[in-house]
Amino acid sequence: MTYETKTEKEKFFIGLELRTNNQEASATIPAHWERFYKENVLSQIPNQIPSGVFALYTDYEGDFTKPYSCIIGTEVSSLEDVPEGLAGKIIPASEYAVFTSQGSFPEGLVAVWQKIWTSSLNRSYTVDFELYGYDFHPQENPEVKVYIAVKNEQ
Repeated sequence: MTYETKTEKEKFFIGLELRTNNQEASATIPAHWERFYKENVLSQIPNQIPSGVFALYTDYEGDFTKPYSCIIGTEVSSLEDVPEGLAGKIIPASEYAVFTSQGSFPEGLVAVWQKIWTSSLNRSYTVDFELYGYDFHPQENPEVKVYIAVKNEQ
């Protein structure tokens, strides 16, 4: 399993939140994305920093087998003006294992997550995220970066 390690600084984030688990995710997360686009949530988010669309995985109740929040949105410069119905989060500064999906979407992304779940990564279960660049397109440019927060081994 190939990945690169990156240290990311703290970020602010606003998005649409869903509470789910991996047993329900194949139904709940696609419906959540549909709602995100149908309600044009991105246009409701103030103070955006041009960085793409994020899918945050956070507020884990344990490991990846337990409930967590999936929040779809984007990076912002401030959490002072979080619109009603959306969630504001701080993505803490952390060390990340960064994976890049290969092949068709969503199969390539699913394959990355399956590798992560069976890996020996020392995950911190703070905030993980998928980053969909502004040039992302499911057929023409299906690449997604998956950032997994890992415990610093020092």
